[in-house]
Formats: sequence, structure tokens, C-alpha cells
Amino acid sequence: MAALRPPVRCGMKELDKSAFSQAFSVVGLWVPTKSIGQIQKDLFKDILRIPRMRSVVDGNRGSTTHKIVLLNPEINDKLEGASERLRQLAQESKWETVEHTINLGYEHWSADEILKAILPDPSQAPTSYEQIGHIAHMNLRDEYLEYKSLIGQVILDKSTTVKTVVNKLDTIDNTFRNFKMEILAGEDNFIATVRENECVFRFDYSKVYWNSRLHSEHERLINMFGRGSSICDVMAGVGPFAIPAAKQGALVWANDLNPASFNALCENVRLNKVQARVRTFNKDGRDFIRKAFTEYYQVAKGGTLSIPALPKKNTTNLGATAKEQAIPITSKSFDHVVMNLPAIAIEFLDAFRGLFRHIAGENDKDEPLNLPLIHVHCFTKSEEPKKDILLRACRALGFPEDKHTELDADIYFVRKVAPKKDMYCLSLRLPESVAYATTPM
Repeated sequence: MAALRPPVRCGMKELDKSAFSQAFSVVGLWVPTKSIGQIQKDLFKDILRIPRMRSVVDGNRGSTTHKIVLLNPEINDKLEGASERLRQLAQESKWETVEHTINLGYEHWSADEILKAILPDPSQAPTSYEQIGHIAHMNLRDEYLEYKSLIGQVILDKSTTVKTVVNKLDTIDNTFRNFKMEILAGEDNFIATVRENECVFRFDYSKVYWNSRLHSEHERLINMFGRGSSICDVMAGVGPFAIPAAKQGALVWANDLNPASFNALCENVRLNKVQARVRTFNKDGRDFIRKAFTEYYQVAKGGTLSIPALPKKNTTNLGATAKEQAIPITSKSFDHVVMNLPAIAIEFLDAFRGLFRHIAGENDKDEPLNLPLIHVHCFTKSEEPKKDILLRACRALGFPEDKHTELDADIYFVRKVAPKKDMYCLSLRLPESVAYATTPM
């Protein structure tokens, strides 16, 4: 017996839920009621599993001692397709096979099954999406645009957490990292709340950049920072690096040029109660790098910095909190710099050329400034991605390209963005020759 599928409704443009109702005949076992619990436990893979459909029914015999356990549609009345264990139990217990009719409708089918029954090419049903809080973000290909409202409604109906379905209309703007979108179905509400790395983020998704697929990359870098480190987040967005790092005990100066991202960043700092550990800025990236390093040095050269510890629950008294000692920040310069604007971030490395000479001149020889580890996200289409990234970094830094292999650098693959476009993270120790360069770019 073939697997159950909804009736084909190819070409439907307006969703008619009643068109997906159909009756099917399946095989069941007539078994004693007292045996049903054990059957459901031992023969889980043999039993019919359809959302909102009972797998145990009374039948039409009016019995109080027996019920019908419905089996997978691949199993016929001779129990062909069943597990060996089921066939053995049925034979030993003399369980009778019976036919039973089930009525399936729109509510029983998955989004994938519905869309495959509607769209011209069932092998390419567009059911994947990125979820940002209550928002499902789709990126529909041109051939599906005439079905976009129907697709959006199906996605909305089949998810318990999605309230708004949107479709991306154009590419990401390199300045503010947002893009135009249209609502396909659901509420006109772009204010999303997302939880990631034990933090909460709230923002207007139509005005800022957020990518849930970067969760692992956020976590990877945050785990590199460490307690007591100082972080300069140049393109901070709404705070996916800055705020978790601060919660873990880092001092963070975070910047974003987009006013909407800056406002969300400030709100998220408050939501996560890390105001004493995070300073926020709304500046151009290059200006921020120069300003942040200069101001940090002026503050840090006067002595060891510190940030307050966050209160933590006292495990011996749940009603009380315990305070740790303040966390010392010992570095005279930022320990880490994050530059997460993959389209153009690598170009901003030119802001570091001669930066330390400008800040401290020759006066720090007895106690030199620590050279930061700069994490730059970037795209590449090169067949030699690591070489391509290092050469581009050299050009931005004013570092000799023929010595690119001498850079203290690590290149980490983040994800595939398109068939011939990958995202990487270059983690580069700022070369001393660049930091104290006498010639500008």
C-alpha cells in the first residue's frame, strides 16, 4: 500500500482548504484493549502516525474489550511491510487484521505535502525559511512569486510559532544591512524577540540585520573572548556578540552606524542588564575604531580598569543574591576587535595603520600596548579562499602582499552563502609594523 498523499491540486492560486480532503483505507489490528499500551510501546514504528489523527479507534463492532490499532499505510492485510516483531505477535496472539477508513483533510497534511500537491514542480516545494522570533523569512525564487500569498498562508497555518510570513525583495544594503520585504501572510508586526546565547534581543526586523544561521558563529567568537577581556565591536548590529560577551565578564565598546540598530542595541543592553559593561556608539566604523582606541588608551593608562560583577543566585538561599568581586580589565588596548560586515568589513582594516603611533607615539616602549586580535568577517568567491582573504587584508593594512604568509592569522569557514560564495572569519593579530606605521595608507 502506497504512502498517503494529499490530492494533487496543481495550479491552485487561492488556498481552498476543503480541496485537500480525501478518504483512505488502511489496515488495523483488532486487539484486546489491555494489550494496547504494550503494542504502542513495542511496535511504535508499525503504528499509524498522522498529526491530529488517533491511531487507536473503536471500530463498528460495539466491543468494550477490543479496539483497532491502525497501522502504517505501507502495511497490507497480510502484514507485508510490518516488522518481524509485529508479525510474530499477531500470529501468536491470533490478532485479526481489519480494514478501516480514515478521512484526512488540510489539517492533517504538512506544509511540504500541501505545497507539493499545488506547485508545478513538486520536487522543489519552497518550505524552508529562517525564523526570527514570530517572523518566518522566506526568499522565494521568481517562479514561485505568483503563488506567494498561498505559500505564505500554508507556512502560517502549519507553524504554531509563526505569526508573520515575509518574503525578501532585494539584496542587503551594505550601509545599514537591511533589506526590503513584503508580508505574505499574518500580522503586520516586525518587532521580533529572539533568545540566543542566554540573552534576549528585541528589534524591528524590517530595519536591522539579524541572521539566525549565525548562532554558532556568534557562540564561537564569544567563547574566545574570556572573562576580563576588552572588546571593540565595530559593526555590532543589535548586539549578538557584544551582549553575551558582556554577560560572560567582558568590557565591551559596541558601535553601529544604522540608527535603528543602535537604538535596538541600547535597548538590548538594558534588557540584559549589562549597562555597566557595555558602552554604545552610533558612528562610522573607521571613525569609531580611531575614537575607541584613543579613548580606551587614555582611560586604561591611568591604571587597571574593572567592571562590576553581575549578581548571581545564591544556591543555599534562593531568595538572596550573592555579589562577586569586581572583574579587573588589565589590558591597555582592546584585546579583541569584531568587524561583522562581510561585504566590506575587510576594507576597514586601513583604520589600524599607524593607529598606535597616533595614540601613544614612542612613549609606550617600556609598557607596550597589546596588539588586538581582529576578527573580520568576509565573503569570497575565490577557488583559493584563504589566499584571497589574506591578500585583501594585506592591501587594506598596507602590509606587503608577498609576505601574506607571515601574518599571524587564522581563517575559519563560517557558511556557504550561495553556490559560489562563502563566508569566512579572518582572525588576525594586528601586525606591529602596521600599528606603528609612520606612513598613512
